Amino acid sequence: MCLTIVSVAIIVLCLHLVVLPTCDSKLDGIFILPHGGIAIDPFGFKTLNATSKTEAILIHSACLSLASHIRSLQSDLLFLVTPHGIADRKNFLLYLNPNASGVANTDNCACPPCCYEFRAKISVDIAEDLVEQLSVKFNVSGLAAFGPPGEADDPMPLRWGEVIPLYFINSSTPVAILSEPYRRYGNILAMIPEMLSLGSFLGQYLEKMGPRVSVVISADLAHTHSADGPYGYSPAAEPFDMTVAAWVKTQNADLLLNDAAQLVTDAKSCGFPGFVMAQGMMDATRLTWDSSVLVNYHPSYFGMMVARFVRT
Repeated sequence: MCLTIVSVAIIVLCLHLVVLPTCDSKLDGIFILPHGGIAIDPFGFKTLNATSKTEAILIHSACLSLASHIRSLQSDLLFLVTPHGIADRKNFLLYLNPNASGVANTDNCACPPCCYEFRAKISVDIAEDLVEQLSVKFNVSGLAAFGPPGEADDPMPLRWGEVIPLYFINSSTPVAILSEPYRRYGNILAMIPEMLSLGSFLGQYLEKMGPRVSVVISADLAHTHSADGPYGYSPAAEPFDMTVAAWVKTQNADLLLNDAAQLVTDAKSCGFPGFVMAQGMMDATRLTWDSSVLVNYHPSYFGMMVARFVRT
């Protein structure tokens, strides 16, 4: 498909046609946002490939439009799942500082001078309650930095996996942040049942709690699209990205849990654990969802998708 800058304007206009939740919603939606620096500053993306540059701009525009949609829902809580937070070997971690802050840079300009900063208020009460309930059955614990939970003066440090999605959303809404363990790097397939079960519990919890919630999955796709990239090239990259997009569009869990799972080890996608948890959330709540992929491109060595599941 030939991509032009005109396409950007058309897509942006279309993306503002959103589906609003019903008045009794608790879990308003599940949203997938990338955390690659190209997404946040496509105009500084140093490439001579015109198609790649246009794809980067399309990703950026889609992130802005999806972020606008999330803000329009006026959820009471943002529940963010990140693969690049402070990580324990075994446990998923919920941050317990009352405040969090950090910076992200673009893929072509370090910080400083290219610093994108975000400061967040953490809903410590909800995070602590989740730790209390989840730790009975799952490998989940709380993390407090520089002081007791809910009392530390210093903020919990954030980096690109949290900052870039939250920077796009640009909301003062309190957040709860779940960081994935680093055992995912070598044991991702064995974790699928655990992540499905954890997602199921989270979906039920978030749907039953009083505040309305938007779930944000911080995720990139395959990191093996280019031989020049840090992870080399794999023929699994393109089919993995296409399969994940098909999962979103069709809501066919087998596409994610079987087809994409067979490719993920070679594709090297940091977003896969979050996708599996999202599937668990949808399975548990048994709601009807309107799902769509806004964009799915790989302007660089890694793929980025902007997508949403909104309850109908």
